Amino acid sequence: MKKLVSFFSLILLLPSLSWASGLFSLGFGSINQFQIEPFNPGLHQAQVIDVHNWATGGELRSRILGIQLDGYMLIQQGKIIDVTEQGKPVFEDDVAQRLFGMVSVGFSTEVAAFTRLSIAAGPLVGFDVNPGFHINFWAGSEDNVHNQATLSEFFANITAAYRMRLDLNLGGFTIGVHYQVPSLGFSYAHPELALLEPDWSKGKVGASFITSFF
Repeated sequence: MKKLVSFFSLILLLPSLSWASGLFSLGFGSINQFQIEPFNPGLHQAQVIDVHNWATGGELRSRILGIQLDGYMLIQQGKIIDVTEQGKPVFEDDVAQRLFGMVSVGFSTEVAAFTRLSIAAGPLVGFDVNPGFHINFWAGSEDNVHNQATLSEFFANITAAYRMRLDLNLGGFTIGVHYQVPSLGFSYAHPELALLEPDWSKGKVGASFITSFF
């Protein structure tokens, strides 16, 4: 009985010990991401200042025993390509709203005073909402849709992506910039090592402002 009480007491104390030692943290904030590859030679100023090329959303960050678990979700209206006789918009690919982001696991290290560099990997995920509020969930890439394949095929074709982030920590606040890039298609169904290489033509940059709770 004493051993059982001691065991549960230790379990209850672990979160406190983690917080006290700085091994556990949690933060939430806003994120903005440019939706065009930033190093494209054809990129021009008009595209950078066009608000339609930017997506905004929220980001959740946590660190447990030195392992980073991060996730963010952006929202962007679908592209209107026509208008019906009743004045209703017609959306490209019948997608009225796009919610998309990434969940990742990684690690970080301090590179200068108050500055941390993070590297993480995980799948891109998203929800495409049509005008009738039907939702298609995809993961890895937009053509890997949950309801268009068997469950095993869906999970087997979830491809990997990478995210590098540089954060400036100011007390309980963090200002960060990131660069996100998908792999060439590495997945359980396609485990070739060559597909682990980043697809640099699809890279995206963004910035975030995070408030740490503890």
